[in-house]
Amino acid sequence: MRLKIVSLFVLMLFALWGACQTEISLPRPFGDNFIESELIEEVTYIPLTQERMGTISPDMELRFENNFYFILDNKFTQCVYRYSPEGELINTICEEKKAEGEDLPELKNPATFNINPYYEQVEIYNFQESTVKRYSFNGTKIDQISFPVNPADFIRDKAGNYWIYTGWNHNDTQYRLIKCDKNGKIIDRKMRLVTRFIQTMSYAFSLYNDKILMWELLGNATYTINNDDVTERYNFFYGINNLPPNFHIVDTRESLQRMNNLGYYSVKKYLENDDFAYFFLNYTKTATQERELLHIIHDKKAKQIFKYTENAAIGAFDKAQAITDKNELVFLVAPRKMRQLLSGGVDFVPEAFYDLEENVRKIRYTMVLKIKLKSLADQSSETGKME
Repeated sequence: MRLKIVSLFVLMLFALWGACQTEISLPRPFGDNFIESELIEEVTYIPLTQERMGTISPDMELRFENNFYFILDNKFTQCVYRYSPEGELINTICEEKKAEGEDLPELKNPATFNINPYYEQVEIYNFQESTVKRYSFNGTKIDQISFPVNPADFIRDKAGNYWIYTGWNHNDTQYRLIKCDKNGKIIDRKMRLVTRFIQTMSYAFSLYNDKILMWELLGNATYTINNDDVTERYNFFYGINNLPPNFHIVDTRESLQRMNNLGYYSVKKYLENDDFAYFFLNYTKTATQERELLHIIHDKKAKQIFKYTENAAIGAFDKAQAITDKNELVFLVAPRKMRQLLSGGVDFVPEAFYDLEENVRKIRYTMVLKIKLKSLADQSSETGKME
């Protein structure tokens, strides 16, 4: 009987291993600085026009769709600002709020949003009102619906259905992934997990070729959602920093103590196109105040995975917020931090950043920074032709 149990366990492990297409191991310490990546071909920047100082800050969430930049201000206005490819503010998408004076008070609960490319709609979820308000790209309100639970993040598939990520330890459900129809009615529930850990909320979705990409803040895996199939796409191995099997059932204080003492990884972004997959992770060790920012790039053509750190004391890049069809990583950055990085935050400034280094002193407001990647397979091919 014991042999049968062991054999079954081994088979289960192989099944899980087979479902994982690509494993990314993160041994420490890490190597090169992200700015020195051999994959970087070109750097361009677009200053954003703003009505007043502070309208757009670099820690806001950006979505890139149909060559437009959509940026959510979830701190003060809960509005989405739509910018042209040249960085010109086209319109503001939200309900006008009535308030005395020029400055609006800080909202108690942030909003989250989705850009729906299939219907060309901006969908804003307001936690205070528990509603999704749907707008056209020109700012006209179309309608609003309610969700059965508060989402950590949500997205809409090509069929018009919603996928809701609930996060860890949601009060209203034991499932981390819920599928709803266009009106918010539950169709299916997936990824059940009973946990005693604290409730955790984070962004969790992006799109790639009509497939939904999903990641979790404290998870080891990323997924693709295609129709009703949820498939593991990448798996991270953190070594001694992997969460133990009993992480979700032990006392919350014990889990937090272990994380703070040993350190832990958080997946903050997962993007993909035909040539590259990109991940942004944080490593945090509260006990010693350690913090690392990690950019991980899978060069699909060259079949190589590259791991880079960033100067965490400056945090000039932070996460890439989108990847274009032209292999451009899109960042929302503060000129002040870029000046700090290029003037002494790195050992040397690569050639691709020369133009930015020269002109960033003239830029006052938050800007879009695009870093174009080139596969090592393409670079090797060009070198061979030259020889």
